Amino acid sequence: VKLIVIFRVLRLLRVLRLARVLQHLPELMVIVRGLSRALRAIAVVLLLLGIIVYVGAIVFTAALDGSELGKEWFPNVPTSMGTLLLDCTLSGSRGTALMRAAWTQHPLSGVMVLLFVLTANVTMLGVLTGLLVQTVKTVAEVEKEEKSVRTLVDS
Repeated sequence: VKLIVIFRVLRLLRVLRLARVLQHLPELMVIVRGLSRALRAIAVVLLLLGIIVYVGAIVFTAALDGSELGKEWFPNVPTSMGTLLLDCTLSGSRGTALMRAAWTQHPLSGVMVLLFVLTANVTMLGVLTGLLVQTVKTVAEVEKEEKSVRTLVDS
């Protein structure tokens, strides 16, 4: 039992060492503070993305019911959500197989998949990226201003 306590103390010391390193990297601290301040907005964007994926899964499951594409990629709502999230939203170029299969089945199916990708991937993840960049930029400006004020007060 004492051995476990000793390992816990040593692990805590490693974490404290990391905190010391963070003090010497102010740029990293700006990013961490920006992420912490943007946490609520990030959660809202991710919730909106989840709603888009859920609604898209319902639409694709219903629209492609009975087709080969529907049987393979969209047999039910949970599987459709996984397909839309992994192959359309977070995939990068991996989702092209689904787009090609949808276009081969019917051009309207291909257009539906393309519209979903544009909505979920490009728009929502672009908003998330812009949100993070703006928040970190604002935190950096505030910290720069605070440093200037401290310099003036100390003089």
